[in-house]
Amino acid sequence: MDVNQYMGMFLDEAREHLQALNRCILELEVSPENHQLLDEIFRSAHTLKGMSATMGFHDIAEITHEMENVLDLLRKGQQQVTSGIIDLLFKCLDFLEQLVEAIVSGAAVQLDTVGLVTRLREAAAGKVADAKPAAVEAAVVPSAAETVMETSHVDLNEIDQHVIDVADQKGLNAFEITVTLSEGCLLKAARAYLVFNALEDFGDIIKSVPEVDEIEKDNFDKSFTVVLVSAEETDRIQQAVMAISEVEQVAVKGLAAGSPAAEKANAPVQAAAKEPGTEDTASSVVATTVVHKSKVSQTVRVDTDKLDSLLNLVGELVINKTRLDQIGSTHRLHDLVETIEAMDRITTDLQSVVMKVRMVPIGQVFNRFPRMVRDLARDLAKEINLVIEGEETELDRTVIDEIGDPLVHLLRNAIDHGVESPRERTAAGKPPAGEVRLVARQEGNNVVIEVIDNGKGMDSEVLKRKAVEKGLLTQVEADRLDQSEALKIVFLPGFSTAQAVTDVSGRGVGMDAVRSKIESLGGNVEVDTRLGQGSRFTIRLPLTLAIIQALLIALGEEKYAIPLSAIDSTIKVNMSDIKTIQNREVILLRGSVIPVVRLEHELQVPEKTGQENEELYIVIVQIGERRAGFLVDELIGQQEIVIKSMGTLLGGIRCIAGATILGDGQVALILDVAALM
Repeated sequence: MDVNQYMGMFLDEAREHLQALNRCILELEVSPENHQLLDEIFRSAHTLKGMSATMGFHDIAEITHEMENVLDLLRKGQQQVTSGIIDLLFKCLDFLEQLVEAIVSGAAVQLDTVGLVTRLREAAAGKVADAKPAAVEAAVVPSAAETVMETSHVDLNEIDQHVIDVADQKGLNAFEITVTLSEGCLLKAARAYLVFNALEDFGDIIKSVPEVDEIEKDNFDKSFTVVLVSAEETDRIQQAVMAISEVEQVAVKGLAAGSPAAEKANAPVQAAAKEPGTEDTASSVVATTVVHKSKVSQTVRVDTDKLDSLLNLVGELVINKTRLDQIGSTHRLHDLVETIEAMDRITTDLQSVVMKVRMVPIGQVFNRFPRMVRDLARDLAKEINLVIEGEETELDRTVIDEIGDPLVHLLRNAIDHGVESPRERTAAGKPPAGEVRLVARQEGNNVVIEVIDNGKGMDSEVLKRKAVEKGLLTQVEADRLDQSEALKIVFLPGFSTAQAVTDVSGRGVGMDAVRSKIESLGGNVEVDTRLGQGSRFTIRLPLTLAIIQALLIALGEEKYAIPLSAIDSTIKVNMSDIKTIQNREVILLRGSVIPVVRLEHELQVPEKTGQENEELYIVIVQIGERRAGFLVDELIGQQEIVIKSMGTLLGGIRCIAGATILGDGQVALILDVAALM
């Protein structure tokens, strides 16, 4: 079998299971008595083991198999959940993540798999560091026969019992068959599938425990039970199932009509010790047919390149729709205009569907942070409570892929620099455990992400002094900064308040990388702080980076686009309305002083020849709490535009966020409002 065709699916699902394991083990550390968490951890580990064994990744399969042994003891109460076991499980997850990423990169990794397996076996034997004595004595592991007896009971509903009654009237037998797989079976779902196929040759399966879809997902232990209606002899059924490899035992007992729990035999018939002459025979055929079918999947995995291609095609459709609209308006073709209006509704709906397909919950990024915060807090000897809100907020997949690293830097900064040590917090009259909040919400066409801590806050004077000491600012430049400007010093390349370089901080690259990445995504980051109370970093990002609403403006002979999400309003003023304060042009708008930016000067656009107009158009833009007025020659109108990349040669030009193709085929540059402000 060529497994390469399944590699992408395997890697996606492996990452999902590892993320789920991280989340559940973190919760288990807080609630060690939660058996549902243990069951969920066991299922994820078991599924990962089966997937890895199928793909031929034996190191992953071996580690997850040994993890199962430890988890099984925890589920049975034969061992307690201790910090030592939690640390060991996290160590396993780190190993597994490195092995999975090595598969992605194709690089060889040198990991002490043997040492980790040895530690897991010692943990299964009760030899793990700081392990507490078990609350109860270790229970005796039941024999195979006892296991069958405990798990063989099936609750039959009225429909199931009716089928058995009808079968009994026609001379058929109903059997409750419990199949136990061998201890080392790696592909349990595949073995169960073979068992189902073998049994369906003899009759009809009317019920299974667990359900069929759970068995297909490997969500069961060594044994499962089915109820079969058949005219076949018992020993032939047993022999057929026992012929399947890795089937350790088959227990069969007859079910009587009229009572779900009644048995036709006093004890289960064991395949290993069957008494001759105990079979039930019948000659009639099955009249009632009950077919178990697995549920149809409601989702499908689609390669992201296909989604990008689909979005590009929709973008071209939007461009040509705009062109047709212009042709219809210019030539006054009424029939064409009506058709274009219908086409406009269809393309709008199509665009909306495509954009929703690309939207991904930001929780996919947030879910990886609790583990990171836990490990970092332990390294720094701090107590941190991480609170996550709004993980259901959706963002474009392109933004999701890029936002993870900036949030890592902000969280590490909050824990290392923001939150004090328990001793310092107690001395300041605060609870010893600090709180870091990671909040996401949607505001219009933007998504706002906040990283908030209740630590010591930032002192603007200390920031100025550090910047001067490191040569990033002169003393004169530092003295000119007000408090809000001083807080932005943290984003300067090379700036850090750490006394020494550590694994966590001190090199002065984290916050600079945050700002660069956020601005490259068309967003901005702001900081607010209160000394002694904490800090708040606010990130604003566009919902999507593909198709947006924009205002087209003219500067001289050139056309530009301003994203509508950044526009507050548009106004018309006279030359006399523009004042000068401290050598800066400003206007007064509703009691607020707003600086004016002459775009033709900033973008070096040749001025339009002719008489200067007395009336001027100003576009009021707003980023966070800051506002500015862009002075333009003409307002062309609002339009849906498709953002195109500038390419590698022209990428990174300040003040330009990209380009778009207009309906007449011209190229218009999209302005980076944050950079211009």
